[in-house]
Amino acid sequence: MGIVKLIGWWTVGVFLSITTCVTISNVLGEEVKQTAAWSLSPEEQELISVTNGDILGERDKNGVWDFHLYTTDGYIEMANGELVWVFGYTHAKGSFKDVGEVTTKEQVEQLLEPVKVPSDPIHLFVGEKARITLHNTGMHCADPNSGINHVAHTIHFHGLDLTPSVDGVPSLPVDPVLEHKSFTYELTPQYEGSFMGHCHVDSFNHILAGMYFPIIIHQDRTKTAYGYKYDRDYTLFFSELSATANEQLQEAGVVHGLQDWKADYFLINGRTFTDNLYHPCSVINDPRSRIVAYEDETVLLRFMAIGADHVFAIHPHGYHMEVVALDGRKLKSSYEKDTLCITSGERIDVLVKIPHFASQRKCLSCNLGAGVTIMHDHNLRGMVSTGKYPLGALTIFDVRSKEKVAKPDVPLTEGKPYNPLEH
Repeated sequence: MGIVKLIGWWTVGVFLSITTCVTISNVLGEEVKQTAAWSLSPEEQELISVTNGDILGERDKNGVWDFHLYTTDGYIEMANGELVWVFGYTHAKGSFKDVGEVTTKEQVEQLLEPVKVPSDPIHLFVGEKARITLHNTGMHCADPNSGINHVAHTIHFHGLDLTPSVDGVPSLPVDPVLEHKSFTYELTPQYEGSFMGHCHVDSFNHILAGMYFPIIIHQDRTKTAYGYKYDRDYTLFFSELSATANEQLQEAGVVHGLQDWKADYFLINGRTFTDNLYHPCSVINDPRSRIVAYEDETVLLRFMAIGADHVFAIHPHGYHMEVVALDGRKLKSSYEKDTLCITSGERIDVLVKIPHFASQRKCLSCNLGAGVTIMHDHNLRGMVSTGKYPLGALTIFDVRSKEKVAKPDVPLTEGKPYNPLEH
């Protein structure tokens, strides 16, 4: 009975309070982007479509993709209001361009995007060479006496078949990137798929403090993966974060008792769910993490995970998932699951086929058609962050009818919660 109550109060809250949470500025921004899109070449439009408008590398006259990643530290805000110190990869504001040497906090704030967890994805293409340059800017928000200052970093391209010189393991054979130094990794992807990048220096501390990001390798410029066509795709990066351990690194550079390391947060794309559905830091207010789709569409979900020891058990309500690839390789035979376990370092690609619902039906979860359903970590520890439930790895399917598009598409201004049953 207690579990029913716990699940019930926020499920009802989702249906009674859910909002599209698209800000006015975002709507205006979309209009600007649409206007700009009219002047793009067909190839540029295809790139934007297949990469969901993510920031791309710069491509030189020889067709080589150039990316410049910078390491730094900073703070991220959690849905409960806590500011957590992290360090990770970032890039120039609005691009992956080279902004030169960055050595001070003022230069970091002026030239680079704020650090976030995970860092922005890198999109690559099979057979197209890429140069990825790592710049170590140092730490700028740690205690001056902390041992975390002046540490070296690398990028390990997890899952890619590469030579040792670009594998990112320190001194095997290339030394890690010291503070205020840089190193360029050159690679040409051979396989499409879902991969990740992370630091391999002091891996436990550096990765869990925030040094990881998705790598998506496309076969071409079409919405296909492993030969399967899809309409929309989402990359969902599940991870653990310990504000307690990060604070110890920030203050002293040492985590006291790594064997006792314990996650304070369980995240999807660096965020947790919260019962305050209007909160800007909630998973469902993140367009990368809130799964929006329409009837008759096929959605590709790229699951990836990183952490200390938690096994995420991903369970969508209302749908089965067709597993089509594991760790960047197409399966010879796909299979269906409604609960999928994923451990640190794994990547699992699935297709979710959205049925066609009769236009007079309204709500999937109450057997009335298109509407909102949830997807969450069924390893229930992953639903609890900082001792609170449900503050963890949970997102939603926001499935909309083709007959009547869900509205409003802008935030409510009169204070009345958006009720999808009324639309």
